[in-house]
Amino acid sequence: MKDTRLPHHWRLLLAIVLPIGLMLCVWQAVAVARSQSLERLTHEADNELRLTAASLRGQLSQHAYLPRLVAENDQLRAFLDAPDDPSAEMALNQRLDRMRALAKVSDLYLVNDVGTTIAASNWRSASTFIGQNYRFRPYWKDAIDGGEARFYGLGTSSGERGYFFSASVVSPRGRRGVVVAKVQIAALEAAWLDQNADIMVTDPHGVIFIASQPDRVLRTLDPLSDETRNRLLDTQRYANQRLRPLRLYHREALSDLSTTVELLQLTPGDLWQHAWLSLSRPLPDIGWRLHVLKPLAPLRGSIWQAAGLAAGGYVLLCLLAGLGWQRLRILRERRLFAERERQSLAASQQRVRGIIDRTQAGLCILDERAHLVYLNPTAVALFGSPLSADASRDDSPRQPSAREGRDLRELFLPAERALLDHLTRPRPIGPLEVHGLRSGVAVPLELSCAPLPSPNGPRWLVTVFDVSERRAQAEALAQARDAFEQRVVERTRDLAASNARLSAEVEERTRAERELRATRDELIQTAKLAVLGELAAGINHELNQPLAAIRAYAENASAFLARAQTPQVESNLRQITELTQRMGEISAQLRQFSRKSGDRLEAVDLATSLDYALRLLQPRRDAQAVDITREQSTALPRVRAEPVRLEQVLVNLLSNALDALGDRPSAPACLQLNLHERAGSEGTQVVLEVHDNGPGLAPAQLTRVFEPFYTQRADGKGLGLGLSISARIVADLGGTLEAHPSPLGGALFRLTLPASGTPSQPLSPRPHSPFPHPPPPIHRSRHE
Repeated sequence: MKDTRLPHHWRLLLAIVLPIGLMLCVWQAVAVARSQSLERLTHEADNELRLTAASLRGQLSQHAYLPRLVAENDQLRAFLDAPDDPSAEMALNQRLDRMRALAKVSDLYLVNDVGTTIAASNWRSASTFIGQNYRFRPYWKDAIDGGEARFYGLGTSSGERGYFFSASVVSPRGRRGVVVAKVQIAALEAAWLDQNADIMVTDPHGVIFIASQPDRVLRTLDPLSDETRNRLLDTQRYANQRLRPLRLYHREALSDLSTTVELLQLTPGDLWQHAWLSLSRPLPDIGWRLHVLKPLAPLRGSIWQAAGLAAGGYVLLCLLAGLGWQRLRILRERRLFAERERQSLAASQQRVRGIIDRTQAGLCILDERAHLVYLNPTAVALFGSPLSADASRDDSPRQPSAREGRDLRELFLPAERALLDHLTRPRPIGPLEVHGLRSGVAVPLELSCAPLPSPNGPRWLVTVFDVSERRAQAEALAQARDAFEQRVVERTRDLAASNARLSAEVEERTRAERELRATRDELIQTAKLAVLGELAAGINHELNQPLAAIRAYAENASAFLARAQTPQVESNLRQITELTQRMGEISAQLRQFSRKSGDRLEAVDLATSLDYALRLLQPRRDAQAVDITREQSTALPRVRAEPVRLEQVLVNLLSNALDALGDRPSAPACLQLNLHERAGSEGTQVVLEVHDNGPGLAPAQLTRVFEPFYTQRADGKGLGLGLSISARIVADLGGTLEAHPSPLGGALFRLTLPASGTPSQPLSPRPHSPFPHPPPPIHRSRHE
């Protein structure tokens, strides 16, 4: 009897493979169970994460309207203008307390423009906010200039966590303040205690600000750097808390999508002991990140159960396999060879037939007389004789086509049949471009012919392709190319015409700019001459005094000469010489001011130009008894300017100030000149401030004072071009000219010019000049 036991090496192989298979099966079952459990737990955590995020946004956003609504309160806005009124303060505190109770927020308070709390809903509490300064808080900095802000952190007075909403408020007199509403964070955590998960909210630095577990509040996910701690201390976001790290160990990352999924554990030990599935999602509109921790301990039982089921199923499967293998072994061997031969033959026939019948090319087989022996379905369709329904079925024998046995050349145009006379040559032919007949209509075809080995005698394989679509596409492409070239020609012609029009417009704009520049220079010169006319009356007075003195000295010299008193004659003549020199300097000032300016910029001493302007206006200020004070820094740098234009600007500013001082009925007229250096982001600048105690300018006038032809003088006393031209000149010099209210009660004009980089040197006084440099402060009352 034949031994049916397995050979020894097969038994040894099974003894090795079966335990390995058991381990693989159990391992795979554990992996699948773990993956499914984690996926199910991840889905639950993701739902909780989405619900918690929506709830958190909703609870925070329901109070976002409150600061802006409170800021519109008239009582609160009026209190900014009178914060020292005790009765108004008490009424506002009570009103804020009622608003706080209705809105269900923790605190509601008002901070003034220097960051100090002047009214609060907790005015009766020992830890009231009144008197506390919060200018270091970002919610005050971001909202004081007219915006709204949000902030979260520990309260500096209460030490409680809160979320702050702020909005700016403006009083009727323009005083600014900030309304702040505080929401307690502890109220948000109360809704999380019933959830089967640990929930944490971290800020961008990883600090846990909100958590369902109180011992995790104000802990960090990772240690903070010294720079981050200093930045948090600057804003007092977390007061002086230590912010110790929680030290959750990262085990495995499960996703890299917008929702981060990972495994965390408290200690680097057993995966299931103190381990959680962590999901986190950013909250960009709040600036936080929400974390949900699901414990992994409940998954251990389901994984062990899957491992036991997998081991039992594997053992049962091995037993069934052993029983069936013995039964099937003999049957499999009997059918093996017969089935292999049949499948091989059927597959070969099916493959060849499928290739021939389903090819996209028309295939024809010719005999030695060029008669058709076979046409595939594609070839029959090309020549207009489709196969019958039975011939198209794969399980029915192929029916012969009506064209088989005919001469292939009969299927083409008569004029092209001569090209097909030599198809049955031993060498391949083609491809040839010919036209076949399909139901009497010529169809463009591409034909190739090659010898085909066959046991039934000489055969040739003819391949035919329909090139109708290709020719149509070529014609369409040629038409498109022609149309494109025509459009290019038309577009080129249009661009040439547009270029010609643009050149004409550029020339016209250049001519207009030249005319505008010439008109502006004429207006500047006209304004200078107008100022010169105003100065003529005062200078006439200055010239009359020296002329009277010269006449008196000349008469005395004649008398002394008649008496032969030569020393007295020489003294009188020296006095006459000094007076004529003084008159020459006065007339030279007028000539210098009336000359036209140049275009070259140079380093100019602003203090010297100011002295020159003061000398021109000396008669007017003496007539008005103006008290002039002057403050000037030492070693001021020179400014880059054109001297004549700069002097014109200074004369206009001082002349306007004197005009304003002339409108004061009784009080002493005062003019203050401040000249100092200022360092800014654009480099060193020299600033001149002209203050007066005249009637000043209204806010509406400050916005129009530099407009052309705008003046406050009576009709016929000014064109309103002086300040407009001055502002344009200063802008051309790279500086600024601004108008503001003056602390003296009148107007302030601030002239700022960039420094040229060269420090100015004090100039020596001119000989016989009535105003040595620098001129002494003038203190003169109106009654002198």
